[in-house]
Amino acid sequence: MKIQKKFQSIGFAALATGSLFLSVVHAATSVSDPVEIVAKVNGIEIPKALFDAVLATNLAQGAKDSEDLRKVIKGELIAREVMAQEAKKLKIDKDPVVKNQLALQEQNLLAEALLFKEAESLKITDAQLRAEYKRQTDLLADAEQFEVSHIVLGNEADALQVLKSAKSGESFEKLAQSKSLDPSRQNGGKLGWLLSNQMIPTISNVVVNMSAGQIAAAPIQTQQGWHVVKLDAKRKFQAPSFEDAKPQLAQAIQTAHRAEYVQKLLKAAKIQD
Repeated sequence: MKIQKKFQSIGFAALATGSLFLSVVHAATSVSDPVEIVAKVNGIEIPKALFDAVLATNLAQGAKDSEDLRKVIKGELIAREVMAQEAKKLKIDKDPVVKNQLALQEQNLLAEALLFKEAESLKITDAQLRAEYKRQTDLLADAEQFEVSHIVLGNEADALQVLKSAKSGESFEKLAQSKSLDPSRQNGGKLGWLLSNQMIPTISNVVVNMSAGQIAAAPIQTQQGWHVVKLDAKRKFQAPSFEDAKPQLAQAIQTAHRAEYVQKLLKAAKIQD
């Protein structure tokens, strides 16, 4: 249920942002040193370095390198450049709304790139990982974990029908497999062991007051749909081993370092309201 954000290189996802992508193209072509290019559009060069970056991102996301893929990327780069030039001819780039969007996108990209660069310079030691492990396990020493299953439906009427079936003794797991709209249906609706803060608050508020084996009295509405929720079991928090927790510990240290770095920059800046 968590959402994790991380810096991404320019790929097809970035192509969807349009003007931001094209501003990168134009910035690259403004360098005085000669650069290898993949095409020229009305005299504007599209650098091969940008093509290579887009290709590398797609390969990293699982695409297979092929002539067809390269043609698609090159064609998209050319099409975007043609559209950008037409937009400038029509002075769309001067529109206040567009200018604001461009400024925000540039600001966001630079900020994320800065934080990514700062994170690369962070060298996390085993001692730091162990200290973070102790901090987190001490903090969660008295916490409870909840083994939760759910069935997600598209509307309240369907959820009420499934709830009725579950309460009448039908297998919750089979109902999840046949009725749920959530990917967890493949596991019979099971979400595994969760802390209360790892659940959507409206679900967590109900689950923490349930008994093991109990099905919530009513469906719970969230942005994902209507949830029929069952608490399979609960227990005192059981910490994973240090070795298993290393990736999460490193992420926690990186997040804290990122926050400290931003605060350091803010304190050094001259800010006037």
